Amino acid sequence: MIVMNKILNVAIIGQGRSGKDIHGLYLLTEEAKKLFKVVAVVDLDEKRRERAKEVFNCDVYPSHTDLYGRDDIDLVVNATYSHYHYPVTMDLLNNGF
Repeated sequence: MIVMNKILNVAIIGQGRSGKDIHGLYLLTEEAKKLFKVVAVVDLDEKRRERAKEVFNCDVYPSHTDLYGRDDIDLVVNATYSHYHYPVTMDLLNNGF
């Protein structure tokens, strides 16, 4: 059993199949809400950003670089296209995430 004293703030990058229908759906469950809160969503598509803003009641951005400078994000879900996983992850790591 995991005991946590804090709810982790999450950013989701990508609102396609994985970011929306897998990770996003899980993060909306009552079980997940005891552990996580989505505070930011990143997606290139404006309609996907607007949907995420309504569903998660969070900040939305068109680029992962817009997350830079935020100090309230504990976990990033990188649900970009597969060929972007490495460069986006390395960019995030090189910028303090």
